[in-house]
Amino acid sequence: MAGFRSFLYPGSTVEADALVLDGRESHHLVRVLRAKVGTAVEVLDGAGKRYAGTIQVADAKAVRIGIDSVEEVTRAGPRLRVVQSLSKGKAMDLILKMATEIGASEIQPVFTDQGEVQIKGERLASKVEKWRLTMIEACKQCGLPFLPKLAVPVVLKDYLAAEAPSSLRIVASLEVGSRPLREVLYDDLDADWVEIAIGPEGDFSVKEYALLRSAGYRSARLGANILRAETATAYMLSVIDQLRS
Repeated sequence: MAGFRSFLYPGSTVEADALVLDGRESHHLVRVLRAKVGTAVEVLDGAGKRYAGTIQVADAKAVRIGIDSVEEVTRAGPRLRVVQSLSKGKAMDLILKMATEIGASEIQPVFTDQGEVQIKGERLASKVEKWRLTMIEACKQCGLPFLPKLAVPVVLKDYLAAEAPSSLRIVASLEVGSRPLREVLYDDLDADWVEIAIGPEGDFSVKEYALLRSAGYRSARLGANILRAETATAYMLSVIDQLRS
């Protein structure tokens, strides 16, 4: 197992027998982790490849790593898309970390009627970049081959109007008559994509539930208890992950 892990940011370069990390990862390896020439490093590209190698040049601006081996991982199906109402503070960070660790393919944050987070402009762009870094750190900590695609947050109704339906769409629902999650999943075990929608702490509004139903979402109950948003996301992803394992 590698001594350290790094990530291939866009500024990195990959050659036939070596790769050069960007300034951010190079600085972290050399200045923070004190890595030296000869140190074993595993480098992830977020798209299924793991590079194993050793540091040849310990430059804090451009670490060069000789490639010893490359592993290419195939993503297990079905693909998972998370449509997540934006949560306050560190809750959103936790949701993104857990979704990354469990194996989400895409994450679409949405603004909802009863959600408490309403940000836009430069502040929103800064948040999205921070969230992406949080997800990359989750990949590095756990050695995960895939980094989920993180979309720019949009209003839920706009997302539903623009996005083509996935193979199976499920909404975590507190509505009377919602079926247990396992039953909804067994409706289509061969789906190529499973999309889950999780509302805010105040739940989706009546209008939003109607829009979700019109967009093909099936209502699912998550056990007997009312769960926090971050718990609901982890719950749904974990159950689906077990079915594809």
